[in-house]
Amino acid sequence: MACRIRVKVDVGEKSVVAVALVNSGFEADGPDIVIPIELARELGLWPPRGSLTALLDTGGGEVATPYYPSAGTLRILLEDRETKPITVNLIVNPHVDEVLLSDYVAGELGIMLLDIRDGLWRLRDDHPGKTRRSVARGVA
Repeated sequence: MACRIRVKVDVGEKSVVAVALVNSGFEADGPDIVIPIELARELGLWPPRGSLTALLDTGGGEVATPYYPSAGTLRILLEDRETKPITVNLIVNPHVDEVLLSDYVAGELGIMLLDIRDGLWRLRDDHPGKTRRSVARGVA
C-alpha cells in the first residue's frame, strides 16, 4: 500500500474531490501537483489553453505537459477537522490516472509519513499519538 489522502482541488469556481498519492519520489522546487486529464477537464484546464509547458523527467522518459503556475488551491479533507488551503501549481499529465503530490506540497501541508508500506501518516500539528490511515485508491 502507498499513502493516499482525500483532497479538494479548486480552480476558480470549480472544485474536485479526489484521492491523491503522497509521492516522496516526486521532488519539486515549488508547490507542484500532477493531475490526470479527466480531473483537468472537470477543472476547465483541458484542452490546454493559456498554459506554460513543463518538461517532466518520468520513469518512462521526458514528457512535455501543460503547466499552470499558482492556478489552484489544495486542501486535505479530514473527518475530524479542516486544513488550510495552499496555492499549488497544476501539471496536467496524460500518462497518470491519479493526483500526485510532490514532496514540496506534502511538506507545505505538514504531512508526516509514518509507515509508507502500511499507509500510516499524520499531520505535523496532530497530537504525537495520532495515526491516520491511507484511503483506498480512487475512492474520493
